[in-house]
Amino acid sequence: MFGILGTTRVVGAGGVAVALGGPRRRALLALLALEAGRTVTVERLVDGLYGPRTPAGVANAVQSQVSRLRQVLPVAIEGHPAGYRLAARPQDVDAHRFEQLGAAGREALAAGDPGRAAALLREALELWRGPALADVGDAPFAAAQVVRLEELRVAAVEDRVAADLALGRHRQLVAELRELVAAHPLRERLRGQLMRALHGSGRQGEALEVYDAARRELAETLGADPGPELAAVHLAVLRGEPHLALPRGDRESPGPPESRSGPELLPPGHVSRGTSPAAPRHELPAQLTSFIGRGPELDRIGALLARERLVTVTGPGGAGKTRLAVEAAGRYPHDATFVALAGLTGGAELPQAVLGALGLREGGLL
Repeated sequence: MFGILGTTRVVGAGGVAVALGGPRRRALLALLALEAGRTVTVERLVDGLYGPRTPAGVANAVQSQVSRLRQVLPVAIEGHPAGYRLAARPQDVDAHRFEQLGAAGREALAAGDPGRAAALLREALELWRGPALADVGDAPFAAAQVVRLEELRVAAVEDRVAADLALGRHRQLVAELRELVAAHPLRERLRGQLMRALHGSGRQGEALEVYDAARRELAETLGADPGPELAAVHLAVLRGEPHLALPRGDRESPGPPESRSGPELLPPGHVSRGTSPAAPRHELPAQLTSFIGRGPELDRIGALLARERLVTVTGPGGAGKTRLAVEAAGRYPHDATFVALAGLTGGAELPQAVLGALGLREGGLL
């Protein structure tokens, strides 16, 4: 295995580390490992190792360093007319392996399998032994690669946290997320995840404090407001939306099938006090203000629901469509679930949003 996620190292047969020599030779190996299996031109090697001010005879110096590496490496460095190629598979380099596992973890998360996603992402992150290219950071090629790999690492941490949140590990994540937010104060996704973890741990006030701190930080540092995703988390915490607080596995089981008779809306102010299994289950956002008026619209929705399987509420932005729909759903005598669509960016995300709101995994429907 070739390692660059930390100091540069090569582990040969039997787990024995290979002695690589000085920093220039290590930098050469790291540059070749980043392009494992592909030819790197001599021009790029020279530029990456020496920068724009190259001393005389530098091409011969590169050839000499390649020759010395060939004597100790467990795989060949092949010479080609254009340059050199490390004859290793990408998956034999920890940085490439990290990216492969990270991509697989994201796919599992998007497919609704947070358990597999968390395992893959943990495996990916365990490949890191320290800062990337730690012992060759002075090489001209290294700076851009260090930034790129560190960005991928933090994104993988965020994805792993998302998987753990989906698994209901709210309390276990709070301390880690506080450290991550302190280290990356401008990453709004981490702020939102900390808010979710706190809210899921029953600490709503602290979750709101996190948002206030984020708003101040962004205003002072960037002169900007929180983005729509973080603002949506803030609003959901204010409303006490259950899908933030409850992990999917802790959701109540679905109620009994609907009766064959058409649905009815319950009168305003009605509260079901029975404990019968047939009592409706309403997973709807909590409302912070009273709902006044709109009686005719509620009656019309009720009449439509009595005979139609789909009712769509339309109107201009800010007219109160969502609030009207939530009020109507609250009077519905059967199960009702709120699906938040504001944060979606495409139609392909819609099925997973619905499944998530219902506490289901996509695989469970097959």
